[in-house]
Amino acid sequence: MSHLKLGLSLVLLTSYSVLSDKYEEIKAECGKEHKFSEENMGDISDPAFSHEAKCALACLFEKYDVFKKDGSIDIAKEKEMTEEGVKNEDLKKKFLKAIDECDTSAKADKCETAYEFVKCKTKKVALM
Repeated sequence: MSHLKLGLSLVLLTSYSVLSDKYEEIKAECGKEHKFSEENMGDISDPAFSHEAKCALACLFEKYDVFKKDGSIDIAKEKEMTEEGVKNEDLKKKFLKAIDECDTSAKADKCETAYEFVKCKTKKVALM
């Protein structure tokens, strides 16, 4: 359980924190907006992963313009952020491969889209 929770944090932190000094501010804003904190994150692979947590992920994606207008994930933007943000070459390769392998299509709502994408990336990067 903590393995996937750690993986989620790793995915988010390496993908976004180094790109902007405002990451902590944006993360706090999204958490407040969706009544979510990392302390109550839970296990991303748990089917009971909270909707609030999923929407906090979507909020981060929105703030970093990772969603296309149709609600799908912008692979080019995600790869660009990974290229800029992940300094460890082995980890960067894992993230880029996971981005290519994970479903980026729009789901029922942006919260589900962000959640499914991050869940997939977390699992793939942790297993590679």
